[in-house]
Amino acid sequence: MRACRAALALAVLGVAVWADVAWKVERREEGGATLIWATATNTGTQVAAPGRYKLHEETLRMSPDAVALVMSGWQGPSGVKRLRGEKPLLSKTLLQLADARGAFQAGFVTFDRIATEHEVRWDEARGAAVVASYCDFESYRLAPGAEIRTETLRLDRGADAYAALERWAGAVAAQYRPSLWPEIPAGWVGWSWVDGFNVERYEDVVRRNARAVRERLPGFDIDYVWVSLGNLEDRRPGNWLKWNRKLFPSGPQALVRDLGRLNFKLGLWAGAYWLNSGLEDYQRLKDAVLLRSGQPITVPSSQWGTSYVLDPTHPKTKEHIRQVFETYRAWGIRYYTSDFLDAIGDSTPGTYRPDGFFDKRLVPGPQTFREGLKTIRAAAGEDTYLLSSTGPTMQGVGLVNAARVGTDYGEGRPLDGPGKGFYPGTFAINSAAHWTSHRRATNAWAAHWFMHRKLFLADSGNVLTVDKPVARGDAEIAATIFGLNGGPLMLGDDIARIDDERLALLRQVFPRLPEAGRPLDLFEAPEPDYPKVFHLRVAREWDTWDLVAVFNYSQEPLRKTIDFQRLGLGAGEECVVWDHWAGKYLGAHRGRFESTVPAESVKLYRIARRRAHPWLLSTDMHVRQGQAEVELCRWDEAEHTLTVRARRPAGLKGNIFLTVPQGLAVAEPAGLWIARDANDGTLVVRCAFEFRGGSAVERRIRFRPVSTP
Repeated sequence: MRACRAALALAVLGVAVWADVAWKVERREEGGATLIWATATNTGTQVAAPGRYKLHEETLRMSPDAVALVMSGWQGPSGVKRLRGEKPLLSKTLLQLADARGAFQAGFVTFDRIATEHEVRWDEARGAAVVASYCDFESYRLAPGAEIRTETLRLDRGADAYAALERWAGAVAAQYRPSLWPEIPAGWVGWSWVDGFNVERYEDVVRRNARAVRERLPGFDIDYVWVSLGNLEDRRPGNWLKWNRKLFPSGPQALVRDLGRLNFKLGLWAGAYWLNSGLEDYQRLKDAVLLRSGQPITVPSSQWGTSYVLDPTHPKTKEHIRQVFETYRAWGIRYYTSDFLDAIGDSTPGTYRPDGFFDKRLVPGPQTFREGLKTIRAAAGEDTYLLSSTGPTMQGVGLVNAARVGTDYGEGRPLDGPGKGFYPGTFAINSAAHWTSHRRATNAWAAHWFMHRKLFLADSGNVLTVDKPVARGDAEIAATIFGLNGGPLMLGDDIARIDDERLALLRQVFPRLPEAGRPLDLFEAPEPDYPKVFHLRVAREWDTWDLVAVFNYSQEPLRKTIDFQRLGLGAGEECVVWDHWAGKYLGAHRGRFESTVPAESVKLYRIARRRAHPWLLSTDMHVRQGQAEVELCRWDEAEHTLTVRARRPAGLKGNIFLTVPQGLAVAEPAGLWIARDANDGTLVVRCAFEFRGGSAVERRIRFRPVSTP
């Protein structure tokens, strides 16, 4: 424990006010980590400013190639950077260092009141990283005799940086105990190939696609239709309750009712704390807008002009937001993308830094931000899915169901004219580095996988768009991302018109499955490189296997060694490998295998322990290859019979692939496709399944011994 005192000079309307602040720092050991916090007490007779307080500083001897996972704290890019550089690195809330010697983590496990950040700089002379952790009270004033506690910092040392990230997420979850959404949501948003503003009427597009989803993707857990901006009169933020009768002539209640008959819930986009300057409500709310240097903070837009930002702590704002979301609730809205929350995020990300907030009892930053979320949550209802976007991510824990942790992956834009969206197109293709394309999605996944289903649903994907003219390789990349990231999914394609081949590909990501794969090379690929290898272990009652995705966004082939030990397998374990997208058996490998990924493509491998008897090799029905669709796989040695039971929605078809070792042949080959691998003599058998009536289909395949050359 230590105490220190600071004399602070405050300038308030030209008057200097002096005050003393005493700090008492405490720490304790818990679960192999160190927890540190401090309490500030104003011992003077005037108000005092705790300011930006350095809670802890540590110098760490590390190798020159040490790296750090640096968190932006919002939707902007987070990723791994090299420590050696001219400028210090700044990371919000969590900082993870790693090198060949081990790992060090400084992570706040509370962060709902005060802005938290870490600064790390490289000391070349000492060959060391200097890490400082701060709590920034910003403009908060502490009354005489009052005290306030910082957030709690957790220090974690060990050999495994990945395990440290999981421990941090577990500690945060234990602190906040967030109520997690029970399913992984999916819905339709469109926009990629249809323009409901300028080409077709938005309501017609919505109704047509709602019917198409039920007809062409029957039996899948697609529950939402997300309408974005088109419901607002003149598409202007602030016209939340002025329904756009031109684009949606039926009105909200009729649309909700009709979508409900198709078992959809209507969702809306809402940048709730924006208020367009040209609206009548501005006169009523103008004294509730945030100011900077005494003037209203403005948000310019080429689409709808200037908007202002509402103060989330102001009583007028709260009443306004309550009225909007209570009305929406009465209409039947049960899904929101609550967007542009950077407007009230203050220092995270720092887009808009107001002079202050109405409620001076609150610390500017996370506490004022959460005040805004609390108002929305209370009015929207606990049974409403709330997704935060373009604003603080971690600080929404316990209030939002999901957080967009990446950019607008897979989204299209309407044909609004030159300089807007992707005009004269509606969708951008052929560049993984584009801000709506793959690289940002996999980077976001790599930087947030450990938060998924612990703090909230980590929405690293956003929108899945796969229809032509998207290249087949890009469609496979997108499907692999959504197949393994475990996150929410919105369909971007026009399902009524989608190409049959791409419709079949879409079916492979349904039903949504909750587990998130993790990067294997996160700390080995610092910027400007990117994580390329992701791993997910799948466990079912009848088997366990590993899925490995290798992404290559370059224009040259990529070669990677897949080490089975890094997957948690034994060093001498022999496994069979299947290339999912190629539909190819790659043989049996012991300890490792070499992967070659063509330019601008992905390889998705299913790796399973080699059996001495016939066994399931893969399926072409789901990206997870057995987790969702296969209920049973059982070998009966006495009967030489393999039983496989699978279930998919009625009307669908698919294939299960089997591997058969040398010395056995199919006893009744009729109706099967039987191939012999010319390299190792293994049989690869294709078994077709056709699903009718929604019940499971079971196949029993008998084998007989044969002599081998």
